[in-house]
Amino acid sequence: MATDSAPVTPEVLRWARETVGATLDDAATRAGVTEARIQAWESGEAEPTLAKLRALAKLYQRPLSVFFLPEAPTTFDAMRDFRRLPGAADHSWSRALHKVYRRAIDQQAVAVELMEADDEIPQSAIPEAAIQDPPEDAARTARRALGVNLAHQFSWRMPDESFAGWMEAVEAAGVFVLRTSEVPFEEMRGFSVSSGHIPVIVVNALDWPRGQVFTLLHEVAHLMLREGGLCDLLEPDSGQGRQIEAWCNAVAAAILMPASSFLDNEVIRPPGRREWDDEVLAQLSGRWGVSREAILRRLVTLERATMDFYLEKRAEYQAAYAERREEERLRRKQSESKGGPPPYRMTVRDRGKPYVRLVLDAYQRDLITPSSLSTLLALKLKHLANLEHEVRS
Repeated sequence: MATDSAPVTPEVLRWARETVGATLDDAATRAGVTEARIQAWESGEAEPTLAKLRALAKLYQRPLSVFFLPEAPTTFDAMRDFRRLPGAADHSWSRALHKVYRRAIDQQAVAVELMEADDEIPQSAIPEAAIQDPPEDAARTARRALGVNLAHQFSWRMPDESFAGWMEAVEAAGVFVLRTSEVPFEEMRGFSVSSGHIPVIVVNALDWPRGQVFTLLHEVAHLMLREGGLCDLLEPDSGQGRQIEAWCNAVAAAILMPASSFLDNEVIRPPGRREWDDEVLAQLSGRWGVSREAILRRLVTLERATMDFYLEKRAEYQAAYAERREEERLRRKQSESKGGPPPYRMTVRDRGKPYVRLVLDAYQRDLITPSSLSTLLALKLKHLANLEHEVRS
């Protein structure tokens, strides 16, 4: 009797599931079969039908052709350099994080291909540094490369404006800055991908704008080391990974708050001060466009506050942040029930203006089809006019 079974490679089927963080239960639910059946397909004891394979391909976000490769790919989806927040017992990635990471890698590959088709060689102006370099020196080099002076920084009065200003500077240096609200803040604040011709930074949009600013510059420091990883803004504990995180935190703080200028302020008292009023910390926070926690941590580094006082206030800030994030989550959920932001605006936020412009330019020069444009931007063509206006204005 004829059958529509698909002679897939079992190893590839298992690889596709694991690289998006899907469980056996996830796969079984999507395919409408038992977990035992999924295991049989992944072991080669049985073969899925084409209909079941299509269902799994949608879950795994892979084209059907991938499942017929002779072996699992090893040249992409490499995640060996990534780290989680300390104290997390589960070192697996959520499906949401897998999805966002793959989107970043896919955007990077598409951008390189489009630029090379136009005889353009992708280049980044992010300078290189080593972990042995003093953070203050690396920060000065980075700020010069980004072209942001203190006048620019102080002109950004609102938190959203501050993030937009720093993001534009990083993008102008040849980096794609993407954002996402799909991954829980507790799992990922940001990450960077340094491999390839175009470095990529992804920032979690669920964080507050001032927190996003620090994450963005933290990831710039990762790119200076020519390595990428999950952003860890918690205090490092031990090991090389923690050493890198500590260095990146120090560089980000020094970029945002250069020591000489930061200390040249009438409210910054001589070394040894143990406590700070919230009103003063709020004043400094508004001036420098960073969180009060970042201000206080910088004061500790510059010997203007004690670590004990910082840890005490940090616990207070973290509790307040958690409460505000919950309020924001409920507000966003209510907004989404009313339709939420326009799709074209979310495309620009999530994929970044440089990438969107690159794809639009390729479309206008007939390098890609309308169907490809829609696929690359995950946007229906009816939003094209609004999208054009959004990225060109």
